[in-house]
Amino acid sequence: MNKKYGFHVCHLTSVHPRNDSRIFHKMCKSLASKDVKITLVVADGKGNEVVDNVEIIDIGVPLGRLKRITQTTSKIFKKAQELNADVFHLHDPELLLIAKKLKKLNKKVIFDSHEDTVNTILVSPYLKSPVSNIISKLYENFERYTCKKIDGVIGATPHIENYFKKFAKQTENINNYPILPDKKLEQISWDQKQNEVCYVGSIDDTRGIKDLMNSLELTKSQVRLNLAGMYSSSTLEKEIKEHQDYHLVNDFGYVNSEEVENIYNRSLAGVVTLHPIPTFLVSLPIKMFEYMVAGIPFIASDFPYWRNLLKGSKCCIFVDPQKPQEIADAIDYFILNRETAKQMGEVGRKLVFENFSWESQSEKLLTFYQKVLSN
Repeated sequence: MNKKYGFHVCHLTSVHPRNDSRIFHKMCKSLASKDVKITLVVADGKGNEVVDNVEIIDIGVPLGRLKRITQTTSKIFKKAQELNADVFHLHDPELLLIAKKLKKLNKKVIFDSHEDTVNTILVSPYLKSPVSNIISKLYENFERYTCKKIDGVIGATPHIENYFKKFAKQTENINNYPILPDKKLEQISWDQKQNEVCYVGSIDDTRGIKDLMNSLELTKSQVRLNLAGMYSSSTLEKEIKEHQDYHLVNDFGYVNSEEVENIYNRSLAGVVTLHPIPTFLVSLPIKMFEYMVAGIPFIASDFPYWRNLLKGSKCCIFVDPQKPQEIADAIDYFILNRETAKQMGEVGRKLVFENFSWESQSEKLLTFYQKVLSN
């Protein structure tokens, strides 16, 4: 790594994989290409490597949730001391445990809040009320106290940033917009698309998988579901695979970006029917933008925030995500009206190129680093 760097940013994560879309492909790679030295510390047991001018350092995979929070967090702090970067960018709530220690080293510290953790705890499958209410409140107090002491907070959505604005020194909203391909690249012919819809992402009950499965038997058309991603639990995976309509599913499992593109190319439409829980109501699901980049329309939860975000563009059909019949009717519409589906896909593709580019967010991130360093 002989390139002359302006300053050194070290991204720290104890949870996310080294090839995480937001952390590695978007933040690390885009900043490494702009004269910034980037190091990424991970805990996955896959060893050290340098990829696209990003130095990835592995401190070993933790054995269990508790050891990840204690031992892994401690190892990450020790590695951070050795690296002596100018800015430390924390990506997990548990890493706030070492934020004050990093500040004592006279380092700039940024917390990147990927989600509304306070409310996420309330719906976590690992915690049950009233315990979840207590833990959520304790975490909220700890988060507020710590984030007042560090140099800045990044929110992955406007809603998250607005929350931290109330007490953090300085904030920025870095939306999880997609890395756009060359707009001139040809898309697959719609004549080659199958009577299939797709869902790509984390597979979980709150993300609508059960309602989507139940919609398959209600369709009037012959349709198949292209399903790609990791199940949130082995129990849910067993339940889905034993569903009476599982024979209508092409279950691809966890796939790479090239395989995801192939799934989009063969599908008439995408599905993003998250349930109306607080964290989802104001979220920016990356799969929505990916469907738009792929030029396919999609079926989306009827959230006011999403309607406003898409600015009235006719690129999707909004449904009640907990009503399988509405999902089924939307699927039938796309299958029976392929030309209209194609036109809606083109509208979405135009919208994403005009309004939702990662490049715009990359520039905001670089400016935020410079602002933090100057203070």
